[in-house]
Amino acid sequence: MNKIYDKILLVIAMLVLAGGGFLYMQKSGDASSLKLPADVQIDNNPYTPKIVSSPTPLEVNWPEASEQSTGWRYDVFTPPKIFIDENGQFSEEGWEPPEPPSPFGVYLAQIERKPYRIQVEGYMQEDSLDASKTLLLMFNEEAQKQVRVRPGDEKPDAEFKLLSFDIERLRDEDNNIKKIARATILDQRSGEEVVLIHGERHYYSGLTVVIRSDEDASFNIELAEAASEFEGPIGQYTLLEISLEESSIKVIKHGIDTEEGETRTLKAREGDLSLTLPITKPETNAPEKAGNIFDMF
Repeated sequence: MNKIYDKILLVIAMLVLAGGGFLYMQKSGDASSLKLPADVQIDNNPYTPKIVSSPTPLEVNWPEASEQSTGWRYDVFTPPKIFIDENGQFSEEGWEPPEPPSPFGVYLAQIERKPYRIQVEGYMQEDSLDASKTLLLMFNEEAQKQVRVRPGDEKPDAEFKLLSFDIERLRDEDNNIKKIARATILDQRSGEEVVLIHGERHYYSGLTVVIRSDEDASFNIELAEAASEFEGPIGQYTLLEISLEESSIKVIKHGIDTEEGETRTLKAREGDLSLTLPITKPETNAPEKAGNIFDMF
């Protein structure tokens, strides 16, 4: 029985194979009939592009967003426009901050008192009863050197003459001696007599205002009196007032073309103020004869 089935399967397989061969031959014949004639060339019919007109855009009327109960304007397809106002709050209306004001251009750097050109450094007493035998050690601020002089001596290089020197001895409530040593000189440059006190730095009577600028780091100007005009990096100025009590100055910046003038009160920036006052160093708890360390010589 098995052999009969094998023969039947073999016959069926041969029939299928014969049918497949027949179909293959049919398809091959159809493909050969589609071949182009030998005299037809593709280059003889180049591709010609077609010009297509652009579509006409449609006009759409988009409705304006309506105002909601909160006051904001928005709709389903129109989200709200959100801005920030001058107070930092969200707003539906646009806001632009104002342009920053133009810089003033100068600032007060220092108010200073210039030290007098001659100072008393110390003195040596050979005889406490005879002031003419006292040797004074002066300091020339301009030349930055020491000058030794006795009462009556004249120093042409430093342009002064020592007229006199005296020491006043005072006692406080504790019976301690405080000595005030005064040297009177003739300033041969100004023709004035100047009293210099040992232990106190002597200054010229006027003040010096130092003005600088953030716009130009090299700008530095010194003025000694009000109503002084000067030119800054970005304008013309006039120093109107100098206030020692307030440690400030008043300056006007003159207007240019359509720009109006501006007046400001300038105070020295923190850490820049250099207003130096005389410092008195009284001598206490010292022997009556010792004016300073040089008295021991």
